[in-house]
Amino acid sequence: MSPAQSRVYERLQRAFVETGSAPDLAELARELGIHYVSLKQHLQALSNKGHLVFESRGRGRSPRLELPAASTGVPVLGSIPAGPLSEAVEHAEAFLPIGLGNSGGFALRVHGDSMADLIQNGDVVLFEKRPLQRSGEICAVRVGEEDVTLKYLDRVSPQMFALRPHNADYPTVEADANDVHVEGVYKGLLRGAMLDILTDADN
Repeated sequence: MSPAQSRVYERLQRAFVETGSAPDLAELARELGIHYVSLKQHLQALSNKGHLVFESRGRGRSPRLELPAASTGVPVLGSIPAGPLSEAVEHAEAFLPIGLGNSGGFALRVHGDSMADLIQNGDVVLFEKRPLQRSGEICAVRVGEEDVTLKYLDRVSPQMFALRPHNADYPTVEADANDVHVEGVYKGLLRGAMLDILTDADN
């Protein structure tokens, strides 16, 4: 892909991950700062190269725009660095061909054992993008500008949260509620043979 085509393709990936559907092309062109005709040319070039399906359906009808299943679904992130989640999604290591309902979501490959033995090193954990609904939920949490961590999130007071590990060898850390950002809430996990879905997605 050319740099311009890569930019269009990455934005399409993000839209399909976040909403499950293609974005409005006129809005996408405005967001990317390019003319609508130029966007259609990029999409046609990407279609010709086999990266997506882009077909005109006649005057007055929106074009058909689809991404292959291996490029959509739930993005698997090796880790989530400090910064916007959308930037991490653009560098996903794979996409799981499953859905998490209307909330979208992402998957995180776990490194470390602070949540063992409930969640083990190497597990892939699924998260839905929603706020904390009750104290004690397992969340992917960012504190200030730190990298995301996976912990139970306990509401200590209106002004304070506690990030609690499952593994008793690790300490519970309290943080000001204003500094705590929930990136996602635990939905499930993949382990062992269930991770074969990642191999299937890559293929």
